[in-house]
Amino acid sequence: ITFQVRDVEISQVLIMGLIRQAEKAPTNILYKVDDMTAAPMDVRQWVDTDEAGSENIVVPPGTYVKVAGHLRSFQNKKSLVAFKIKPLENMNEFTTHLLEIVNAHMILRKQTKEGSKMFQSLSSPGMGTVSYGGLSNLPVNGLTVHQSQVLNLIKTCSLPEGMSLQDLQSQLHNINMTTIKQAVEHPL
Repeated sequence: ITFQVRDVEISQVLIMGLIRQAEKAPTNILYKVDDMTAAPMDVRQWVDTDEAGSENIVVPPGTYVKVAGHLRSFQNKKSLVAFKIKPLENMNEFTTHLLEIVNAHMILRKQTKEGSKMFQSLSSPGMGTVSYGGLSNLPVNGLTVHQSQVLNLIKTCSLPEGMSLQDLQSQLHNINMTTIKQAVEHPL
């Protein structure tokens, strides 16, 4: 199964929804997240068994969350492998997310009408086809998706020395070093 938005293949998404169910296992936490667009989606967050950090804390059912992750399909059932699950701090985040979705659809519709061919699929060894397509070039709050990912990783770093470019690339393995450097050097 490929996942598409307006004929653009996607694999990395940010969703917002309500946690309906949460089950903790030794190696992962399985959530049922309801984004109100379809049946609740399975969202799996792998936990680091070596560290007892905040990533191992189960977000309780009834909490609205923002989930960033990779779409997967197994036996025709879609799921999301989360690399970040964060409770919403206020519902304005939800409203902003809806506006970003509408904006992305409008940009895609305009580009489709203009016959733009800017979308492309990238292939990673051992992962099949992974597409970041034109959506990675859509501005969100003035930043591309890649710039936002780099910024968010840097923001979440609690180390006093910050993160090295190599640390960023090891966590953002889908983004090449040149793109990471450009994102770091981008003026905010």
